[in-house]
Amino acid sequence: MPQIVRNDYQQADRRWEVKRLLGPFYHLPNQLTVLRFFMGILFFFILSLESLDLALAVLVVATATDFFDGYLARKRDLISNFGRIADPLVDKIIICGGFIVLVAYNQMVVGDWMAVIIVVRELIIGILRGYLEFFRGIHFPVSTAGRWKMTGQCITLCSIILYSSHFTGVWWARMWVDLAAWFTVSITVYSGLLYLYGAGHLLQKHARGVVREF
Repeated sequence: MPQIVRNDYQQADRRWEVKRLLGPFYHLPNQLTVLRFFMGILFFFILSLESLDLALAVLVVATATDFFDGYLARKRDLISNFGRIADPLVDKIIICGGFIVLVAYNQMVVGDWMAVIIVVRELIIGILRGYLEFFRGIHFPVSTAGRWKMTGQCITLCSIILYSSHFTGVWWARMWVDLAAWFTVSITVYSGLLYLYGAGHLLQKHARGVVREF
């Protein structure tokens, strides 16, 4: 066998071995998801230190990775079971943790009721998705309302942090934060109800032997 062909085979074997060892972490979208998880931990830590500008920067970068990992997974056809479960789970950790920390930081801006609604909704849908995916083998896709919900939550978190660090007492800034908060709560509840309806629909289809995405 010519040396150049032998080298090609050896390189292919090494790539396969690396892919086998890394498993789901071999692909860039999943690597971005894992990176976002650690950025979420960093975000909580910085936010607890009340370094609001730095916390805002970390949150913006984490949000950007959320967009790019989904885009790359769809564009390169790298959608995996790990990504389908881990990606929304990491999003929920960042969002829920962010609102909880901000309630402790400034309860006048972030009410308890807002954090409770968001956290309860994320927990219910997260448990429901895990049950359908792991125990029933039913693909539970992210809806358009769910994407709008995530976008609204990120915008609201960024707005609250920016308001708390630079615009406290400015009436138009407070009005924007309040509007963003109400929109976020509304879309959070709406998308949650939509997911519950979709889950019931999928379970009925699964029981009949026909499963379609809602």
